[in-house]
Amino acid sequence: MVNFNNIEAYYRYVAPKASNLSGANTIGATLTVALFNPLYLKFGASWGSGGGGSVTGATKGNYDFASIQAGAGFHTSLINEKLTFVAEAGLVYASLKAQDTSVSFSDGSIYVRPALRFTPLTWLEVQAGVTVSSADKYDSKMIDLSTYFRVLPMFDIGIGGDFGNTTRAFRTSLRLRW
Repeated sequence: MVNFNNIEAYYRYVAPKASNLSGANTIGATLTVALFNPLYLKFGASWGSGGGGSVTGATKGNYDFASIQAGAGFHTSLINEKLTFVAEAGLVYASLKAQDTSVSFSDGSIYVRPALRFTPLTWLEVQAGVTVSSADKYDSKMIDLSTYFRVLPMFDIGIGGDFGNTTRAFRTSLRLRW
């Protein structure tokens, strides 16, 4: 069954599509808290850094990336309890500070994320969502895919990917449910 009371910590490798930036190793966490059925709150933060390097003689800039988010969501079962529709909306702030390049930015935006969460087996959950935001300089459109494997009654291991218009990312996570 899909759960809306959890804390998740993750490692994420972000590959910017901007050719003058190298990939970034990021860490982050999200907290999801059910208010009352069918509403929940979600808070998150992440930080990462990308090292420099060079490609065909051009130097890539070192950079730090950080983001925070706060949102509220709604969920409802479709067809049966195994398939859940989720709609989330909120605020996100992202900041990138780069050396030796003009790519630096700070961007606050509003986001909306419809998604499906499917639990075909008691130990497996699959999520797919689309995030659309008002961001000018960071991913304004993103498709995310995640799979969680239950390894203990309240503990999951997850893998997933995010595919946006300015970045693509791959992540692994640990999730504690209550």
